[in-house]
Amino acid sequence: MSLIPALTGIWPWVALVAVPVGIVLLYFLKLRREPVEVPSTYLWSRTIEDLHVNSLLQRLRNSILLFLQLLAVLLAAFALFRPGVREDTSSLGRLVFLLDTSASMQAPAADSATPDPTTRFDRAKKLISERINTMHDDETAMLITFSDRAEVMQAFTSDRSRLRDALGRCEVTNRPTDILGALRAADGLANPRRTSEIADIGDVQVADALPAELLLYSDGGFQSVTEFKLGNLKPVYHAIGAPQTKNLAIASFSANRDLQDPTKIEAFATVVNSGDEPATAEASLFLEGRLVDAASVSLDPGDQSGLSFAVEAADAVRMRFSLDIKDDLSLDNTAYAALTPSGLVSVLVVTEGNRPLELGLTTEKANRIAVCEFVAPEFLETEAFAKRAAAGDDDLIIFDRCRPKKLPATNTFTIGELPSDEWEWTSPPGSLTLIDIDRTHPILRYLEMYSLLIFSGRGMDGPEGTSTLIESDLGAALAIAPRGGYRDLVLGFELVSQNDEGETQANTNWYAERSWPVFLLNVLRHLAGAASSSAAPSYQPGETVPVRLESAVRTVSLVRTGEEDTDTPLDEITVAEGGSVDVVQTSSPGNYQLVRKTTGESAAGVGNVVDRFAINLFDVQESRLSTKPDVELGYETVAAVDAGIQTRREYWRPLLLLALVVLLVEWWLYTRRLS
Repeated sequence: MSLIPALTGIWPWVALVAVPVGIVLLYFLKLRREPVEVPSTYLWSRTIEDLHVNSLLQRLRNSILLFLQLLAVLLAAFALFRPGVREDTSSLGRLVFLLDTSASMQAPAADSATPDPTTRFDRAKKLISERINTMHDDETAMLITFSDRAEVMQAFTSDRSRLRDALGRCEVTNRPTDILGALRAADGLANPRRTSEIADIGDVQVADALPAELLLYSDGGFQSVTEFKLGNLKPVYHAIGAPQTKNLAIASFSANRDLQDPTKIEAFATVVNSGDEPATAEASLFLEGRLVDAASVSLDPGDQSGLSFAVEAADAVRMRFSLDIKDDLSLDNTAYAALTPSGLVSVLVVTEGNRPLELGLTTEKANRIAVCEFVAPEFLETEAFAKRAAAGDDDLIIFDRCRPKKLPATNTFTIGELPSDEWEWTSPPGSLTLIDIDRTHPILRYLEMYSLLIFSGRGMDGPEGTSTLIESDLGAALAIAPRGGYRDLVLGFELVSQNDEGETQANTNWYAERSWPVFLLNVLRHLAGAASSSAAPSYQPGETVPVRLESAVRTVSLVRTGEEDTDTPLDEITVAEGGSVDVVQTSSPGNYQLVRKTTGESAAGVGNVVDRFAINLFDVQESRLSTKPDVELGYETVAAVDAGIQTRREYWRPLLLLALVVLLVEWWLYTRRLS
């Protein structure tokens, strides 16, 4: 016989004890006497009877109603202790609940033929809750959840209410499964470490071994764990789910622009039948919420199929690929991909006139990745430039034969001039001959420059951290240096110059070489952040996404586009120095974009999209929903046990029914006496 009190705290028990005491006291309340004229002989007999009634023992002995009332209260009070008997078990006294919260636990607990909406996660929580209710008073337990990471929801405690509260806080996730972290969290209890990793005379055990029962509630959808020893952990695997499932899953989805025609987009998807029965679905491709293409997919169990689509879209787009099917897991029926816009970067060119530079920055390929604005050197003296430079609105500023009073909050490329006083010339002007080129640097990739003629130039030296990219006989002819979170590229010779009559003349033949437009494209890609590929990266749910913003942005808005193709603002993120951002709110699949508000734009405006990424499950193992009959834990095969738990026969319901019967009998006697 074991008891599980239903009342917590001291005051409910005080009120319960006061009930029978109050019933007894009511029987000793002094009756109010009323004067009645009766014969004298009758008065004497009633007086003697009243004396007997007012006697304590005599009153209690003759009051059957009092005994019935007290019996009903005692039966109800005993029922509150939830008395019951359960089968004798070999419990170790310490329980470790491991609850799987990965994406596959969203699947139904029963097979597809059974119309039961209960998910595997809800089923597992119910089983754990029932096991908590049957705990002995001398048992302690802890609760750990795991998906691709483990979280201790409740440390060891014998308080069932705290365990129930922790279980109520557990939520299923969209993440893949990795049980190793949860096993290591439980390992610290049963397998205490020693003070030394090598056996020596001073090696002592830091704690006593405390064996524990490891109760795993999962569908077994994780890889076999080999680099782990169970030691004093006794595993018990409760298999949640069904062995027969139906599921089509999107294993991959990507989109890229056609290199020959950037206005066209090529999308590729892979669909896998990870279930145990044939399945057919209609696959649809959506572009900015608009259906643009569709195809039919029919696969046998274990088969996969590749699909390709071609659509036209010159601007940046968000794409969604979905399978129209009702299967056991809807999470892997939708996938997302995004494209960054062509000409996303903004470049400001400050020059008094440089035809080779203008031609190189306005080629067809340059126009696809950058928007260039040309201004005169006088613009550097205006307040508009000061605000623009301080805000970092441009991804790159090119200074041709001029320099600002203060370097802007962005990357710069200075031609024929030193960008600041931290730089210095190391030689007088003279003819330059190139002797070494660092082709490993992205700016000089694919370049041949030894045939260049440079009529006038100088060597230079920059601040600490400066790297020489092109070495000449007079010193560094092209160098790059860091400046906080920005970079400054400096060219030690002019492209064009002016003679004594003020006429413009060429200072080099570089502009006539094939390497000139390639060099400028490399500058736009490396310094301005213009990527040659416009495909946005894809990550799994829950991953921390690192983003590097080339332009100086102080705050950005994180916006998610989900299955309904509606934008949902999630957070305002402060950008760290150097333009780095770590996005952690990635729990749900969808297209994510970082938006920078433009000057004067309202809070409700869309603003400028500075970066995009997608969140997708893309885990075939997680999409295989068939529950495993056994799992491998530390070189030990653990077979699944019955999904049920120890039975406990409780008697509080019969006790309450008996108390009700006693009250009915007491009421019948009371009414009979009155009649």
